[in-house]
Amino acid sequence: MAKRALLIGINKYQAAGADLRGCVNDVKDLSKALIEFHGFRKGDITMLTDLAATKKAMEAGIRSLVRDSKKGDVALLHFSGHGSHVPDDNRDESDGRDEILCPADLDWDDPLRDDWLRNTIDGLRAGVNLTVIMDCCHSGTNTRAVLPPDAPVKERYLPSPSTLKAVESGRSAPKKVRSELRGSPRAARKARDIVAADLPEVLITGCRDTQTSADAFINGRFNGALTFALVEAIRKRRGRLTYRELHDHAAGVLKTRKFEQVPQLEGRKDRFAEPLFSA
Repeated sequence: MAKRALLIGINKYQAAGADLRGCVNDVKDLSKALIEFHGFRKGDITMLTDLAATKKAMEAGIRSLVRDSKKGDVALLHFSGHGSHVPDDNRDESDGRDEILCPADLDWDDPLRDDWLRNTIDGLRAGVNLTVIMDCCHSGTNTRAVLPPDAPVKERYLPSPSTLKAVESGRSAPKKVRSELRGSPRAARKARDIVAADLPEVLITGCRDTQTSADAFINGRFNGALTFALVEAIRKRRGRLTYRELHDHAAGVLKTRKFEQVPQLEGRKDRFAEPLFSA
């Protein structure tokens, strides 16, 4: 049984005004927790940070993680950075948008779409315990404000040029988002924060559809609020918790610290009671 993790954290973006502050701390903190509490070795963990986290490098790393994981293995994909939306390139829903992850070299005309991520993860071999953590925004909240570097909280969301153009021209931005990464209907996610869905992975996301994920100043340094809460939960329980318990503890940490975002947990229902990061 092998364990491997791909941790991606992007503070530095090529796009002006897009930089974040807590993403590299996120991957460093999670890496330490994986080694200390979950039996990962340093060599089991690949980290892509800042300008090294290009679209090409991210796609290659994710393909490798999926390809190299075999039955009985434990795999983890963690992303801390910006998320956004772009118009649906399939045109099967005229008012739809695709969710994207924003690599350091983000190209709005060639983004890393959720469709690609979903198709890649669906190629996972049976019997692999894969966890996917997305500490980024995929909400419909849009803002053009570029906050000062010392702002205590930044949203991990970049408005796409198409969205900004719609807003500035007085038209409303598209409301419908085609989410290929998640396996649950939007109505189910509105009703509850732990949702059973037919996914090969356990998926943990930073917020509800109506919320944003925070890049925040916590305990004297910057972190993503979700990753901070997950790592704190792991450390408090010394790694001895299930996926459902991780969600509940992390949600409690965020609530105690007065963050409005609520972490989401999706996957097959039987997986929720399994020990975290175990074969």
